[in-house]
Amino acid sequence: MIARPLREIADIVRSKNAGPYRITFDILCREKANYELIRDSGAITPATIARAYGLSVTDISSFFEVDLANAIKVTIKRPRAQGASGEGDMYGCQQHVPLMNMLVPVPQGR
Repeated sequence: MIARPLREIADIVRSKNAGPYRITFDILCREKANYELIRDSGAITPATIARAYGLSVTDISSFFEVDLANAIKVTIKRPRAQGASGEGDMYGCQQHVPLMNMLVPVPQGR
């Protein structure tokens, strides 16, 4: 078993604003096999996302695996409210980098 960054398996890894107190993340795959590989690997869970972002698991406000869309949707509480002093990403669109660098175990040959 080897590990590859999520960005090499998923077609889209993005973040965006979900209101003044939340940021949401989307992991999307064109191919069902890639989605199932990510979903079933155990690499992307509320606990691993919390660890990657230095959050408590209680700061993950939602986590959904959407099989019909080959997607995983995650929403976290913002460390600082949108627009608050010291908050550096008003639109939440630059927060996906730790997620896309998370390692996913992959069988040899994939």
